[in-house]
Amino acid sequence: MEHHVDDLDMKNHATNKHWARVTNRLAKFRQDERGSMIVFSLFMLILMLMVSGMAVDLMRAETQRARLQSTLDRAVLAGASLNQALDSEAVVRDYFAKAGLSDYLTKVKVTPGDNSKSVEASAFMEVDSYFMNMLGINTLSAPAGGTAEESLSDIEISLVVDVSGSMGSYSSSGRRKIADLILAASDFVYLMQCNPDDAELDEAGNPVCTVDPDTVSVSLIPYAEQVSVGKRIMDEFLVTNEHSASYCMDFPTLAFSSTSISLSDVQQRTGNHDARSRSNDSTASDLNRTCQTQDYRTITPFGDDWEVLQTKIEALNYGGYTSIDLGMKWGTAMLDPAFRPVVNKLATTGAKEVIEKFKNRPFDFKSRGMQKVVVLMTDGINTSQYELKDGFRSGPSPLYYNADEDVLSVYQADTDDFTYMHDGSTGHPVPYGDEWGNNNYTLEDVQRVCTGRGWSRTCWYETTYTEVHPTGTVGQMTYPEVWEKYPTQYFDALPGMDNPVTMNESNKNSRLDTICSEAKDAGIEVFTIGFETSYSSSLVMKSCASSESHHFDATGLNLSAAFTSIAREIHELRLTH
Repeated sequence: MEHHVDDLDMKNHATNKHWARVTNRLAKFRQDERGSMIVFSLFMLILMLMVSGMAVDLMRAETQRARLQSTLDRAVLAGASLNQALDSEAVVRDYFAKAGLSDYLTKVKVTPGDNSKSVEASAFMEVDSYFMNMLGINTLSAPAGGTAEESLSDIEISLVVDVSGSMGSYSSSGRRKIADLILAASDFVYLMQCNPDDAELDEAGNPVCTVDPDTVSVSLIPYAEQVSVGKRIMDEFLVTNEHSASYCMDFPTLAFSSTSISLSDVQQRTGNHDARSRSNDSTASDLNRTCQTQDYRTITPFGDDWEVLQTKIEALNYGGYTSIDLGMKWGTAMLDPAFRPVVNKLATTGAKEVIEKFKNRPFDFKSRGMQKVVVLMTDGINTSQYELKDGFRSGPSPLYYNADEDVLSVYQADTDDFTYMHDGSTGHPVPYGDEWGNNNYTLEDVQRVCTGRGWSRTCWYETTYTEVHPTGTVGQMTYPEVWEKYPTQYFDALPGMDNPVTMNESNKNSRLDTICSEAKDAGIEVFTIGFETSYSSSLVMKSCASSESHHFDATGLNLSAAFTSIAREIHELRLTH
């Protein structure tokens, strides 16, 4: 029994010793850090293999996408070219066929325009993954798409030039200012239709125009006290019909708050009056009329030929007061889409003063690939503008004229009689002329006659008239007939007459500022040139321009350089894709 107990104790002791060694080794193993980096390294290796695999798959997908996109870009650019004679969609599909990618082209859309072409295309490819499929991603997408558009930039220019009397003075060049303007403006219209940065010459050494034909229109708008639009343009407006001797319009101040001139509202025709001749001049001078009728003053609308425009410019002359606001008003009006019906008529009827290619001009303000530009030039400041007052524009006047004897009779309402202006005699009951029959009398004598005596004595005055029968026929003149014959200052000096005109001068700078702001808000690019002007005038013109860099202070020595700089800048702004 004792032996058995001893054996059991020995076995228990051995077991405890064994477990002690195991526990000790486990504790040492737990504390032993040798080989731990191997496990981490194996984990990182697996992770790097996975990331590298993903990178390989992504790189393969991006390579195919770049291949698709590159092919598509070349294809749509070739298809959108305006010089492309082949079918644009066929061109795009041919590019993909030659690259072996036809199966992946999903859409081709061609949108043609009057002066533009747009080609849109898209493609799609699925690339099988080699590594990412272990993550459940079997394919990667490789899309491509793009649009190419090429357009000719259509440019509409209003060239607004000062032809007032001060343009007859001499500049720093030693020439008259009008001569400097003719040279500079002639260069400008050439440069606008023959890119100034191109110097191509034909075999004869003549310059070759490289600007695409029929894309640049230039309207020449001379202005002085008024702007003469010409009969053809005037006929397209609803205008008052007091006379038909001139083709200018008077605008209220409110009209300068819009770039357009309404074709449906009645516009006020400018009176055919001479407000510049003095009161002692009894005959109106055509050279002094507010609305001048010389050909060189008439607007030239939407010209497309620089040689024709140069001929018009070379005919410019000078005379009259200055209304920069009216010049700018017409410059913006001819760029406003509301003027389009007028251009359509000019392009399709009569002498066809505008080419048919320009029939749909002016374009809308938001049209793509289009520029609208005003170039406004002056050599001075806003001065006088004389407008007839209401009541003096039409209807019968108080003047009666005997054309055969050249005698003017003036009716005075306050005394209800007539004054004969040929001899200054007054108090006549009728105007001078035989159509009034036996009522034509001349005062002969006035005598005091008395009868009776004393309280019965009565006295009175007897007037003796001599009957006269002058030759010729007298007629009451209408106001348009009066202004055709007499200056307004002469009329004002006649017995009992009122001043028939109002002088608009004080608010002209304000009207100019308003119409310039409207033009810029509409998206019109405004360039201004002050030709040897004063500092204050320069500030007015600079305020009108689109920015300070759009304004040029010029002298006779560099006026052409100013116009050339503007031409270059317009070409740089030209929207060609």
